[in-house]
Amino acid sequence: MEKVLLKTIAKQIRGVSYKPNELGKENIDGFIPLLRAGNIGTSAVSNLNDLVFVSKKNVGTQQYLQEGDILIAASSGSIDIVGKSTYIEQSKDFTFGAFCKVIRPNKDLVNPKYVSYYFQTDYYRKKISNLAQGANINNIKNEHIDNLAIPLPNIESQNKIVALLDKIKVVLNIRQETISKYDELLRAIFLDTFGNPMERPNQWKLDTIEKSLINLSSGTSYSGDENKLLEEDEFGVLKVSAVTRGFFNANEFKAVKKDVIKRQTIHPKKGDLLFSRANTLELVGATCIVDADYDNLFLPDKIWKVETDESIIKKTYLHYVLQNKDVRKTFLSIATGSSGSMLNISMDKFRNIIIPYPPIELQKQFEKTYLKHTRLKEILKKSHQHISELFGSISQLAFKGELNFNTAVDLEMLLENDYTFFKENSNQETIKLLLKRLGKDELSDNKFYDQRLYDKAKEFVFELLKEHKIKQVFDDRSKRVKLTT
Repeated sequence: MEKVLLKTIAKQIRGVSYKPNELGKENIDGFIPLLRAGNIGTSAVSNLNDLVFVSKKNVGTQQYLQEGDILIAASSGSIDIVGKSTYIEQSKDFTFGAFCKVIRPNKDLVNPKYVSYYFQTDYYRKKISNLAQGANINNIKNEHIDNLAIPLPNIESQNKIVALLDKIKVVLNIRQETISKYDELLRAIFLDTFGNPMERPNQWKLDTIEKSLINLSSGTSYSGDENKLLEEDEFGVLKVSAVTRGFFNANEFKAVKKDVIKRQTIHPKKGDLLFSRANTLELVGATCIVDADYDNLFLPDKIWKVETDESIIKKTYLHYVLQNKDVRKTFLSIATGSSGSMLNISMDKFRNIIIPYPPIELQKQFEKTYLKHTRLKEILKKSHQHISELFGSISQLAFKGELNFNTAVDLEMLLENDYTFFKENSNQETIKLLLKRLGKDELSDNKFYDQRLYDKAKEFVFELLKEHKIKQVFDDRSKRVKLTT
C-alpha cells in the first residue's frame, strides 16, 4: 500500500495560549469552552462540566473545531497523555489551548475519519511516545506530525475500513456504557440497603475504623518506566491512578526491574481493599476492591492495603462508606498539605475516622448482591477487552493493507456474545457465513482473528445443530458429511 506524508493530506493548527483575564469558569453568552490536553480522550469533549471558557472575541476563526478535525494533545508532563486524540464528529463552538493542536485533513483527498483511526493505532502511539519525550514536558513538534508516513489506499477502501472500525466502536461503547451502569447500580443498591449511613437512619453504633482493622499495610515505591508492557525481569509498581476512579485499574503502573527491588512488596490479591492515602484535593482517599490476583504488580507507599475483621465489617461495605460525601469531608479536614498540591492522610488519622457499624447480616446481604453483579460486570469487561483486541487487530491489518473485507467483522462481534444473543441477531446469511468460515477449504483465507473465536464458533454450530437450524448431509462428491442450512 502506498504511504504518503501526513503534510500532503492535512494541515496542522496549533492551539492558543490565553491570558487569565480572558478566561472564565461559566458557560455564559460570549464565551465558549476551551479544551486542553487533559480533556482529550475524556467525556469532557462532550460534557461541559469542569471546563474553562474563553471569550469569543479572542478566538480566531481557524481555532473553532470543525467536523472532521482531529484534536491532539501536543504537550503534556505525562507521556500517557501526549499524542492522545479525539475525532470531532460535528462542528462545535469549542476552541483549544496551547498544549493542543488540530489536524485538519483535506476532505478532497482523504476520509478524515480514516486519518483519525490512524492516530489510534499502536504504531502511531509508540512512534509519538518515542519522538515526544522530553526532560519535563513531552512535546509533539510540527515536523513529528508532518513527516508521519500514513498508508493511503483508495477512497473506497478507506470508507470500508472506517465502516468496519465504526461498527466495532459502537459495540465497544455499548459495552462500556453497560459496565458503567453496573457501577451506578451498585451505588444505588448500597443506598437502598443502608441509606446515607452517616445519617444513621437506624441509629447504628458509631465507632472508629480502628475497631475493625486487622492490618493496615503501606506499599513500597520505586521509580520506573512509564507506558510499557512488563518483561519477565520486571514488576509493575502501581500508580495512585490505579485506585482513583473507584475500581482497580491494572494498567496504571510503572515498570521496575526485579533486581532493583530490595524491600518486601505487597501484591494485590482478589478481594483486597485498597486506599490511596495521597492525591489531589478531589481524589485523595479513593478506594477500590481488587478483581483478581496480580502477582506481577505491587503497591506503592501511597496506596494502603486495608484488612478488616469481617465478622464486624465487610470490606465491600467499607469501600462504599469511605466514598460517602460526609466521610470524604473528614478526609479533607485531616489531610496535610495545601489544596494546590498533593494531600496526605496519615495512618493514625485514618484509624480514628468515625464510621457507622450496621448489623453484619445487612452487610452480608449487600456483599452477596455486590459479588453477583461484580461477576456479571467482569464478564462484560472481558468481552470489552476481546472486542478492543479485535479492534486493534483489524486496525493493524487495515493500515498494513492486509485486511480481507470478506471476513465479515459482524460475525466476530456476534460471537463475542452468548448463544442467545447470536440466535436473536443472526440471520440465514450470517449462519451460512459461519459454516463457510469453519469449512476446511476456507480457513486459509477466511480464518477467524484468534483461536478463541474459532472455538466459540464451533460451540455455536453444535447449538444450531441441536435446534435443527442447520443439518448434516452426506456429499457424494467429497465422500464426507457437510453442514448446511
